[in-house]
Amino acid sequence: MKKIEPLLWAKRLLVYLLGLFFMAAGVVFSVKSGLGVSPVTGLANVVSQISGLTMGVCTTLTYCAYIVVEFLILRRDFKPTMLLQIAASFLFGFMVTLATEVLAFVPAPEAYPLRLLYLAVSVPLVAFGVMLYLAPQILPTPGDGLPLAISKKTGKPVGTCKIISDCCLVAVSAIVSLVFLHRLAGVREGTVVSALTVGFVMKRMMRLMQPRLLAFVGRESKLERAIKAEALPPAESRSGKLIITISREFGSDGYEIGRLLAEKLGVPFYDRQLIAMEAAESGLSESFIEAHEQSMARGAVYDFLTSGYAMHSEGLSPLERLFAAQTKVVRRLAAENDCCVIVGRCSDYILYDDPNSFRIFVHARPDYRAANLAKRHGVSPEEAAAEMRRTDAARARYYENFTGREWGNTKYYNLAIDSGVFGPEASIRLIEDAVELWKTMHNS
Repeated sequence: MKKIEPLLWAKRLLVYLLGLFFMAAGVVFSVKSGLGVSPVTGLANVVSQISGLTMGVCTTLTYCAYIVVEFLILRRDFKPTMLLQIAASFLFGFMVTLATEVLAFVPAPEAYPLRLLYLAVSVPLVAFGVMLYLAPQILPTPGDGLPLAISKKTGKPVGTCKIISDCCLVAVSAIVSLVFLHRLAGVREGTVVSALTVGFVMKRMMRLMQPRLLAFVGRESKLERAIKAEALPPAESRSGKLIITISREFGSDGYEIGRLLAEKLGVPFYDRQLIAMEAAESGLSESFIEAHEQSMARGAVYDFLTSGYAMHSEGLSPLERLFAAQTKVVRRLAAENDCCVIVGRCSDYILYDDPNSFRIFVHARPDYRAANLAKRHGVSPEEAAAEMRRTDAARARYYENFTGREWGNTKYYNLAIDSGVFGPEASIRLIEDAVELWKTMHNS
């Protein structure tokens, strides 16, 4: 096991504690708003109002109760290491107490607009805190552990189990409040707002801050860990080995060029054949993969739909599982084949550091591609152009989300070809000439 330097441990502990404090500060602001707190701290808020105990103490007590629930769910599958959540519960409870004292000067507002303002302040505080707390991967809190326990027991995705967990906690908090206080206290519109927005705000923050944050604490993202779970031998430059990847604009004949090139070279060609491989690797259905590979919703919509997955240290969203599977399949094919042609699947990015890869981008003028698609699918040029723009935009979003690179930026390719100028046959001859020259220089 690699020894971790004390300075790195200190960085991780600092970020972890700061995360818990910011989360606690968000809880304090939401409590002061009087509009309800997040589902995971809602029961603590209700118990505090019933018992008169501080929010910090009640947070620790309810979090420990969540651990008992985890044990009842998992039974024999409950691991002794999960008891470390008790330490995290006491630590977070202490942070809530500390944040309460630090923010004691902040008055509890009476006016509803000010209450909404406090709620608006609490959401980014909690989101920022969760992002910090998750990065070092030190001790999970029961707020993290409960959905994971449900996921392990039911086999459902963590994001779905997060929703189940939140709904159950809100229901319990509401029942306890009605029974003991004869009114809804601690569970109001703010609870719904927090449940819907904290994960979304956190994902937007992660887009800006996560790479540097993870680098600071010396950790990898969930997606990177999932991809590296399958150890493949490092790619080494080898004479005669050639993996050709083809990325393409929609309607540019990139698929046809790849297929014909593979036929001329007498090597395997991979495109739709990868769907079954990706399904076997990811556990996703082939129909889902066919509908979603290389495309995704707009950034804000995608972040909202997958916000539940972002709130946990484990569990990938369906598209993240798909990309992890694509990465493993493409790397495996590159390791197993001496020569092959792979179309799409971000294969240019996945094999960018493979010295045996030759990366091609096929493009053409929009009017050429629209006419090409109209002829192929029997639609009007206007309909073809609209579909072309939608498909290219979806491919670009998928590529840029998972690679961090601009889709179609030619600096990442060995060769870019305008198929509208040369046509498929001449494009293949250009590729063959470029590959031969590359081989000569590669093996010299």
